Amino acid sequence: MNKLITTTLLSAFVMAPEVFAGVNKHESHQMSHHHEMMDKHHISIGQKGNRSEVTKTLEIGANDQMKFSLSGMQFKAGETIEFIVTNEGQLPHEFVLGTREQIEMHRQEMANMPEMEHSDSNTLSLKLGETKTLIWKFTSIGNFLAACTLPGHYEAGMIATIKVGKSN
Repeated sequence: MNKLITTTLLSAFVMAPEVFAGVNKHESHQMSHHHEMMDKHHISIGQKGNRSEVTKTLEIGANDQMKFSLSGMQFKAGETIEFIVTNEGQLPHEFVLGTREQIEMHRQEMANMPEMEHSDSNTLSLKLGETKTLIWKFTSIGNFLAACTLPGHYEAGMIATIKVGKSN
């Protein structure tokens, strides 16, 4: 009996690193995919902006009614916008810039990894009462979105439209 218990424990101990490595490998693959998607995202709509180039500053509230205080925004290609976003609710929220397709991809990733921490230049993660700033330079013309991709928030309507037109 003792030999069976010892063998079982040793087997579990020997296999544990492979099991945990598989989990880490899966999470690593998901994060790698996330960063690939975000790299494509930056090329599609713009890039992280410089504070010295800010042409407009917008203050935006995110609330628990699943709304942003601004539902529509218009800019010109080449403008650098300072978004100051405040979580006015009790739930965590996000502010993510992207195309509809990229926001949808990110939303699906968040459904699989709701605790994912962001370090992308086009994304803010906001705890209750928190205010953060995102500076973004729009380089492409088109219709884009700002959205909260936390599970259920996007589906409830936490989306704002962004229209970027030609520069003068």
